[in-house]
Amino acid sequence: MSIYISSKDNTKIKYVKKLISNANFRKSEKKFVVEGVRLSYDAFLNDIIIKEVYYNESAENKFSDKLKSIINCAEYVYKISDNILPAISCTQNPQGIVCVCEKLDKHFNLNKIINVRRFIILENIQDPANLGSILRTADALGINFIFMSNDCCDIYNSKVLRASMGAIFRLNISFFDDFYEIVQNLKYNNIKIFAAVPDKSAKFITNVNFNEMKAVAIAIGNEGNGLLKQSIALCDECVTIPMSENAESLNASMAAGILMWEMMRKTRK
Repeated sequence: MSIYISSKDNTKIKYVKKLISNANFRKSEKKFVVEGVRLSYDAFLNDIIIKEVYYNESAENKFSDKLKSIINCAEYVYKISDNILPAISCTQNPQGIVCVCEKLDKHFNLNKIINVRRFIILENIQDPANLGSILRTADALGINFIFMSNDCCDIYNSKVLRASMGAIFRLNISFFDDFYEIVQNLKYNNIKIFAAVPDKSAKFITNVNFNEMKAVAIAIGNEGNGLLKQSIALCDECVTIPMSENAESLNASMAAGILMWEMMRKTRK
């Protein structure tokens, strides 16, 4: 049974708006917001706990089957008037479905990595679109374990969620404060660590034989500054992407995509 909301000043609407706009509030409430039929239905398919669903009449007519599935697993259901939708939407053409979900348990014991062969480590990635794209590519290529520094942008940012296309629901993500601690844990488990750098003196990623390595990780740094020098020093070897002389450096998501593709392509080969 849905409750009808017609006012933008409703406390529930204000609550959703604050979850969307405030990362600290998301953290304290342990909730995040997904928007649109695809992401909302993906959350349902991946058994994400949906606390609240908000929908309008248009969504009810266009996406009735998927909306019913989402509503059936939600704790609270609200039907909203069309004038409210822009207040809780981050897209230009909202589809009329917004869900408040319980934050995922993205803190994993490192003992779980024993049987994992391929990892990426992300340090201080700041652009939400970049981060979402990296997560989407990792998911597509079969890299399902990611270490992410706590100074990366929030994975529950609406732009990250949209760019990741639901990858966040499927990936194993472990957050860290100390790069040294992560590296030591990986090395203890005989995992070789490569630092991705924009340096032509580094080994070309295309010349690395990943097939010879049982387990390997590639560390990727901030969009503007790359990995910290002390982080690079902790890695086993530096790799770079071969590029033409006059080419500008690639952005973080594009570089990460190439690095991950090479790692997985040679593994499959």
